[in-house]
Amino acid sequence: MPARRDRSSASRALDDRRLRRVMQFIAANLHNTIRLKDLAEVASLSPFHFSRAFRKATGESPHRFLRECRLEKAKELLADGAATIAEISLICSFSSQSSFTRAFTRAFGLAPGKYRRKTQ
Repeated sequence: MPARRDRSSASRALDDRRLRRVMQFIAANLHNTIRLKDLAEVASLSPFHFSRAFRKATGESPHRFLRECRLEKAKELLADGAATIAEISLICSFSSQSSFTRAFTRAFGLAPGKYRRKTQ
């Protein structure tokens, strides 16, 4: 009988090299639409396997991780003060200013405008 492969949780997580490539892709393309398929291709895995491996490696789903990256970028842009809230919602690839405001308020407990006033 052939030896069974180790099926520990660590063996199903993304290795450091693939995770680093995915993170670099996300950082470089934050302003674009990023689909699960795109991330899976960067990691050279099927979308199903990538999603499971990414969650094992980071503790979050790819969708949630991407949303948090976009919201962190929005915080930087709001603190900078150069772009309007509508522009920031587009830069961070939200479908509308209202969906951006909802997501930002849910994540940080402040509306984007109040956050901007607080940081300036």
